Amino acid sequence: MVLNLDSINPDRSDPPAVTAARARPSTGESRLVARLRQGEHAAFEEIVGLYEKKVFSLARGLTRNAEDAQDAVQETFLSVFKNVGRFKGNSSVSTWIYRITVNAALMKMRGRKHDDRSVPIDEAMPSFDEDGHRVASLPDWHPRADEMLLNTEIGGHLRRAIEELEADYRTVLILRDQEEMTNEEVAAVLGLSVPAIKSRLHRARIFVRERINAYMHGFA
Repeated sequence: MVLNLDSINPDRSDPPAVTAARARPSTGESRLVARLRQGEHAAFEEIVGLYEKKVFSLARGLTRNAEDAQDAVQETFLSVFKNVGRFKGNSSVSTWIYRITVNAALMKMRGRKHDDRSVPIDEAMPSFDEDGHRVASLPDWHPRADEMLLNTEIGGHLRRAIEELEADYRTVLILRDQEEMTNEEVAAVLGLSVPAIKSRLHRARIFVRERINAYMHGFA
C-alpha cells in the first residue's frame, strides 16, 4: 500500500475544496463514457486500462485479501459496463468507479466470516485525565518520510495499523490519503457529509499514529 506518510499527522491541513472542473467528468471522460454507452468494446478496455490498478489497490486495502480484491475488481468493471447508462455525470468518472468499488469490496467483506484483525478504534485513542493531561503518554517520534519508506519495519507497522482500522475508518483513510481524494470527493463516494468524513479521517489518522507509536515502543 502506497500512502502519503505525512498524513499520519492528524492535524495536517486539508487541500482546497474540490473545484467544479475536478468534480465533474472532463471532456475526454465524457467522450469515453459516450463511447461506452454505445457498446464500444475498445472504450471498455480503455476504462479498464485506466482504472484497473487503482481499483485493485483500493479493493485490496479494504478487503485485506488479494483474492477478494480481485473478485471486487471484476464485479466493479462488470457493473460499470452494465450500468453506464445510469451514470448522470454529476461526479467524475473516477468518483463513480470508486463508489462501485467500495460497494463491491464491502459486499465481499460482509460475505466472509468475522475478521478479527480490526481493533475497536476507541481502544487506540489517547486517554486524558481530569486535568487534561494525557494518560500513559508514549515517546513521540518524527522520522522523515523518506526514511520511513526505506525502513521495512516501520512500513510493516504502517500497513498493519491501517489493516487494524475498522472498515468505516479504513475506507476513509485509504480514499483520502492513499488515493489523495478531497474530503468532498470521499463524501460523494461514500454518500456521507463532509463533516462526517473529516471526523472519521481525523480519528483514523490518530489511530494509525498511536498504533505505530505503540509498535515502536513495544506496547502492542
